[in-house]
Amino acid sequence: LKPIDPKLLWQQATMAVSAFVGGGLAHPVQRSCTGHAFLPSDCSKYAAELNRAAALQKSRMSQPGWSRALIVGMVLPSGVVCTQRRLLQGRKAEPFGASTKGRDWPLYGQLRDLWRRRPRLSAILVVMMAALWFLQGFQGWQNLQEFNLHQPWYKRLPASSAVEGWLLGNHQAVTLHGRRMWLTMSSLQRNFGMDVLLVQEKCQVYRLLTACFLHNSVFHIVFNLGYLYTLAPLEAGARGAYLTTFIIAGIAGNIAFMRFPGGCRYGLGASGALCGLLGFELISQLRMRKIREFKSVAKAAFGVIIMGALIPGVANAAHAGGLAAGVCVALAVARRSGYRSPLLPWPVLLVGLALTPQGRYFVQDLVRAITLGVTSPGSLS
Repeated sequence: LKPIDPKLLWQQATMAVSAFVGGGLAHPVQRSCTGHAFLPSDCSKYAAELNRAAALQKSRMSQPGWSRALIVGMVLPSGVVCTQRRLLQGRKAEPFGASTKGRDWPLYGQLRDLWRRRPRLSAILVVMMAALWFLQGFQGWQNLQEFNLHQPWYKRLPASSAVEGWLLGNHQAVTLHGRRMWLTMSSLQRNFGMDVLLVQEKCQVYRLLTACFLHNSVFHIVFNLGYLYTLAPLEAGARGAYLTTFIIAGIAGNIAFMRFPGGCRYGLGASGALCGLLGFELISQLRMRKIREFKSVAKAAFGVIIMGALIPGVANAAHAGGLAAGVCVALAVARRSGYRSPLLPWPVLLVGLALTPQGRYFVQDLVRAITLGVTSPGSLS
């Protein structure tokens, strides 16, 4: 015999009583997003609240900007917690006693809700950055193995040097043919990472964009991917503006790093582009008169700038440059209050920048660099 669950017994008794009093058949017990069971008759008592929530969600979805992806929970007077998205989409009720195995896992609910919004572009960026980071580690290990093949046994370096360079960013420096080089650094990082000297002297401007997809250590990529995860809901309903802001803010952040290097020559990471997304959302919230959300985004942006100023080795100029670029893109692309359209649609802005003389040279240099990087690795550094 199975033990009797008092909570389950109480739910069944509640259904029977409600069916007897109502004079009709009992409705199947539904589950809210918090897992608590409730009856449809409970929600019917508060039809006004549900209608108000539906109207509010409809008005939110009609507004431009990335805030339309946010789901605001509604607590009914009876304590039943629903979500506007579930009520509007009319999802089927789960059967009584349905299994909730796995729903208590950390981040399960957040990942499930995020997947329902279908942030395809953010998923592509995450997969691309993660794949490139693993490729960086593999190439660093290959460089180490090739170096050890041509060295006597007492001069060979251990394999842990490649792992240390991949995970912690501490690359082993050696001198080959009178030239000092970082042995465990991958050809991806040498060819496509931000190098102030090569950009200024050899006009390798493609590095302003390609450096946004590479990372230096496990802590670096975990922080940036985590931040990209928190910003992924902003993609909903504005995928083009999202990608445009990411590209322009990433380039602008590396330009700011090049102008204010702070004694550093090399730079990597997508933090400048992510700060640009914060800047876009900052202006979008302000234009939609959402002061509370505007303050939250402003605090997040301020925290990133302060943290970059306190932690040594962080290119804070790239953060500030990306944030400023995101604000400028939002002023042109985000819909203005009282107007049905933005000042410039994002395709017009992106194509217009690409058709300028500097933009054409940048696109040509990017295509040439990717071709050479694939066919002859290491030839660009």
